[in-house]
Amino acid sequence: MKNKNQGFTLIELLIVIGIIAILAAAVIVSINPGQQFVQARNATRRNHMNTIATAVYSYVVENDGQYPECEDDVLDSADFIDVALCTELTPDHISSIPDDPEESANYQIKLTGDGSIELESSSDEWSGEDNIVQ
Repeated sequence: MKNKNQGFTLIELLIVIGIIAILAAAVIVSINPGQQFVQARNATRRNHMNTIATAVYSYVVENDGQYPECEDDVLDSADFIDVALCTELTPDHISSIPDDPEESANYQIKLTGDGSIELESSSDEWSGEDNIVQ
């Protein structure tokens, strides 16, 4: 009668676990979840900025080319203005001013020289080349 050993040896199990660990590490590094979260927040910012830009242009159309006043300052100043201060946009043109995905950041708006607007986020994740200009 032959003695059959069933199962795996400890060495075989350790080798398989090591190979699985190396493959899992390679997959996690290639996916880079931190970067994926940044890209998701930037997509949300881009969507919010398009919504704000649409609200501003809706205001301009209804008010014969006049831009909204933002905290006692007309939008055509050279500096960026906090969008939350543009209270004339709500509730007729936008239900509420969207919040930046980062709680400490906010959206800012300015009128450019050619009559278009430029929006940006004060977030460190947002790059200046992604500004929405319409």
